[in-house]
Amino acid sequence: MTGARQHRREGARQGGSGPERTAPPAPRVVRHLRSGLTVRMTEFRGRTRMTVHGEVDLDCSGMLHQALVDCLTATPRGVDLDLAGVTFFDCSGLNALLRARALAQATCAALNVTAVSTAVTRVLDLTHCGEAFLLPAPPAPEADAAPWRAARPA
Repeated sequence: MTGARQHRREGARQGGSGPERTAPPAPRVVRHLRSGLTVRMTEFRGRTRMTVHGEVDLDCSGMLHQALVDCLTATPRGVDLDLAGVTFFDCSGLNALLRARALAQATCAALNVTAVSTAVTRVLDLTHCGEAFLLPAPPAPEADAAPWRAARPA
């Protein structure tokens, strides 16, 4: 007996007469072995959420770009990119993002950056490329946070 038939019979035994509900697909994880960069991809309702953790440099930016290209071509509604876990980001990472953005525009797909780390924000600010992506608003400073003061020598 095939798995689908067995699953339908078990559902019928349990009184399930409506459409079967399936669990969301498990996330795919791609890891760069030398640098440890990790990209986790989860697809839901035609969109892919990509979460990136680690350092993005010349060694692994190609892997990030290929993951973005694969997701942009496979998901019709686009990609939401979370870069909050990126601890280092250089111009090769920026190049990977800009090339993926160009592909998204050429194919009318959406590439949204939903979160950025301090390292990513710094590079986007220095290169004036922040306007190229739909970036989230920076968090408001806490009202009770004491202003930064330089330490005085004793």
